[in-house]
Amino acid sequence: MKTRSLRIKKRGAIELSMTTIVVVVIGITILTLGLNWIYNIFGGLEDQRQKLIEATEEQIRETFGESNEPLNLLTSAISVEQDEYYDVSVGIKNTYGQPHEFSYTIVATDIPPTVTEQQVLSWFRWDKSTFSLNSGQIYVDTISIDPENAPINIYKMRLEMNCLSCGTETINRAPLTVRVM
Repeated sequence: MKTRSLRIKKRGAIELSMTTIVVVVIGITILTLGLNWIYNIFGGLEDQRQKLIEATEEQIRETFGESNEPLNLLTSAISVEQDEYYDVSVGIKNTYGQPHEFSYTIVATDIPPTVTEQQVLSWFRWDKSTFSLNSGQIYVDTISIDPENAPINIYKMRLEMNCLSCGTETINRAPLTVRVM
């Protein structure tokens, strides 16, 4: 009689552990499939974003390549909401016959008296380093504008292109008007 009750207890223990193993395997499988699905969704978005950036830069190069101007903006006037951001593309082309070192800066030309030039310039993010361009080569950069806590107004700026190895300081200028709404 005792042996019979032991067999029943052992069988119940085996069934319980088999059920547990099956549930764990199914759970891990579902978790793996779910994580893989989420990774594919977000991985695809990042790929699309990167392709969009590359296509934009290529179009900018084509647009600026048709121009003989050394400094080009896609637009010279933008409107941006307070506490939002906006990106403006700028293209710099070496129109000289040989390689040179270039940089560009942003200068506030007409701002309201309630803010300082330093405050306004802190809303702009751009590549402040120097870069070397061969003759006819184009450098494309994105200026990010984030007018955090900016008073609603119109801010007139100027981009100044500098050729550091040409002997002349500022070789070209382009206006940029930012309307903060």
